[in-house]
Amino acid sequence: MTAIPLSRLFAVGRPDDAPVADGVTFARFRADVAGNAARLKGCRRGLLVAADGYWGAVGLLALLHAGAEVTMPPNAQPGTLAALTADGAVPVGGDLRPGGEGMVLAPLAPETPLTFFTSGSTGEPKRVVRTLGMLEAEALATEAVLGRLAGPTARVHATVPHQHVYGLNFRLLWPLVTGRPFASAMHELWETALAALDAGSVLVTSPAHLTRLAGIAPLPPSRCPALVLSAGAPLPEPAAREAAAVFGTPVTEIFGSTETGAIAHRRREAGDPSWRPLPGVVAGRTPDGRLRVGATHVEGREHVGSDLVEMAEDGGFRVLGRADRIVKVEGKRVSLPEVEAQLRRSPLVADAAVLTLEQLCAVVVPSAEGAARLADLGAFRFGRSLRRELSAVLEPAGLPRRWRFVSRLPDGALGKRRHADIAALFDEESALSEIALFETAGSRPTAPDVRALRPLADGVELDLFIPGDLAQLDGHFPGMPIVPGVAQIDWAVMFANTHLGLGIEAAQSLQVKFRRVTVPDTLVTLTLRHAPARRRLTFEYRCGDETLSSGSIGVEGIAP
Repeated sequence: MTAIPLSRLFAVGRPDDAPVADGVTFARFRADVAGNAARLKGCRRGLLVAADGYWGAVGLLALLHAGAEVTMPPNAQPGTLAALTADGAVPVGGDLRPGGEGMVLAPLAPETPLTFFTSGSTGEPKRVVRTLGMLEAEALATEAVLGRLAGPTARVHATVPHQHVYGLNFRLLWPLVTGRPFASAMHELWETALAALDAGSVLVTSPAHLTRLAGIAPLPPSRCPALVLSAGAPLPEPAAREAAAVFGTPVTEIFGSTETGAIAHRRREAGDPSWRPLPGVVAGRTPDGRLRVGATHVEGREHVGSDLVEMAEDGGFRVLGRADRIVKVEGKRVSLPEVEAQLRRSPLVADAAVLTLEQLCAVVVPSAEGAARLADLGAFRFGRSLRRELSAVLEPAGLPRRWRFVSRLPDGALGKRRHADIAALFDEESALSEIALFETAGSRPTAPDVRALRPLADGVELDLFIPGDLAQLDGHFPGMPIVPGVAQIDWAVMFANTHLGLGIEAAQSLQVKFRRVTVPDTLVTLTLRHAPARRRLTFEYRCGDETLSSGSIGVEGIAP
């Protein structure tokens, strides 16, 4: 099917019966955009908060045709949205409606700006402005490379949201430009994603999901996608091999940033191949070793990032690390990636992240051997043993002084590690979290795995998988394991502190009712709601439509 730039999508048009999303034709899509654009006329700045893919596409194009500036929020947390709406931005999402009296959808100016946010390496939101023309050029460059791998009618599925550049381009804009239908809902669990795939489809995903394929059987040929995309962070080699075995096709990785959009790709057929620039992208290396890229879809036509690279003989490049991760410690230059690499070479370490917080700090995921040693020695002596190992290859300035031991490193939606998330592990408030519990529980988990998170107007809702090897199951009860009530209360407090920012030290003024037993190896939903005026946190655990337990916790120390 012929590619049509977004700015002229409705001026050129497609057949009325051409599929756009789940059961939605191009005729209905055009009517929904026109109707909502008429309702949004006069909106100066719109904040696109629609979680559904189809309504996200409608909202984006309706705002653009209404003449509004479009802002893509970095997340849907209440505090983030409140800050972005304080200067007059209007949230657009839940108020979008089908059809209605529409307006004429004239061609859009390619210079129309869209605002995104990126955390960079510090975790602080950074505003990035790109134009509609840049996004169009990125989608066309994407098609030039991926179009031969994905058929012209391939259905596009995603496990990533469309609120960031990668998700927006590959989940929505690339399909709209090329005429491929896309799944409206984002798949948050592998169970739903795998069930939806068929031969020839496209899966837009990330390392955050692809590193969690253990135990999933290979798909039959009738269900294998033609293309599996990953971006946000490098995909570890074991995960790349496992993904290829499950999906029947190698993963294609996308390299880029919020400032540049997609600029390179590589197919993980074997080893660590170089990154190949997309058509129209020129990649080079600055005198100090950083990646320089030029393209029509890059802001200012050229961007110099913080990735250290070496140019490959095949015209591509290899990423060596980050220039902004070279720090001064005790007057000496220390490469944080080098310290991390040396830690990973230890048989006691499965993964590691290093940062500076006045001192050099390390967060370590112990291997099976390391977990046993940690349980035997304790955190202090285990950290000292790792320092001794590092001292054989690193100067004293490169030896971490503070340590945290966790069962998994925190990551964002795409698997990208953020400085702020790693630094938070060293907060004193984390002493009762999984970090401290690892020391007594070894490698056994002490909290459920978060499979999905949905912000609410007054709280948050989480889908949690309770593992069968949970440490708190000891003694509850042999032969018939049951999750203790005290663990459920502790988790409610922990997740409220993490996702609602309450800072509860311990459950107070507790009221709780247990209606059904909660068993391990189960997916449950935890709903948390904060009522500041009443100084109460309410919680409810459900399995499907059945309530397992519910209650409320006093938060007297938290200001309303």
